[in-house]
Amino acid sequence: MVIWNRRSHDRTRVRTVKRVGYLGSKPLKNAIGADLAPQRPRYARERAEPAGHILEPEWKGLRALVRVGHEGPRFIGYDGPVEGPRELYDAIVADTRSNTAILDGVLVDGFLDEAELEMDPQGNALTRNPAGRRIFAAFDLLEVDGESLLEVPLLERRRHLEGVLTPSLNVRLTPYVSRALRSWRDTLATQGFRRVVLKNWNSVYAPGRENSDWLVVEKINVAR
Repeated sequence: MVIWNRRSHDRTRVRTVKRVGYLGSKPLKNAIGADLAPQRPRYARERAEPAGHILEPEWKGLRALVRVGHEGPRFIGYDGPVEGPRELYDAIVADTRSNTAILDGVLVDGFLDEAELEMDPQGNALTRNPAGRRIFAAFDLLEVDGESLLEVPLLERRRHLEGVLTPSLNVRLTPYVSRALRSWRDTLATQGFRRVVLKNWNSVYAPGRENSDWLVVEKINVAR
C-alpha cells in the first residue's frame, strides 16, 4: 500500500490552538477521561457523491485514540484500552506540539513507502523496496492542552490537527479532499484502498457512538 502524506489543499491558516476557547464545549473531564472511546462510522456499499463532505482513505489496522500527556492508558479502542508499541507512542509524543492531546487514528501494520532509487558501486540505478513498518495515521483531534474539541466542526478540528501534529516517518496525517470526491476515490483504489470514508465537514464528534456523519463506502456514484 502506497499513499502520499501531503497536507490537503484549499486550506485556511491554522490558528494557535492553545489560545482558542470554544463556547459550549463539553466539560473538561469528558475530553480527557480514560473512558472516552472512538466514534463509530456507519457502512454502505455505495453512495452518490455528497455535498458538504470530505473524503479520506480507510486505513486497515487498529482504530485507536492516542492520549498524549495524560495519565492512564496510552491507546484506547472501541472497547477500552488496547496495546500499542511503546516506540510508536514515543514518536507520536515527540511529534505533538502541545502538552496534552487526544488524537484519533489507526495503527497501521505493514505500511510501505514508495520504492527508493539508489546507485550501486558500478553506477547502475537500482530500485530498493522498503520493508513494511507500523505507523500511526491520524485523522482527528479531540483535545489539546485542556481544550475539548468534541463540539467543534470537523474541518476546524482537522485544521487544528495539522497545527499540532508534525508528520514524520512513522506518524502520518491522513490526506483528504473536499471536492472531486469520486475522482479521488478512483485514485485511492489504484493505491490499494478498497473503501473510503465520507465525513460531513460540519459534524461534531460523538464518542463511542455510531454516527451517519461518518460513512464507510466502497463506491461513489455520480450525484443526481
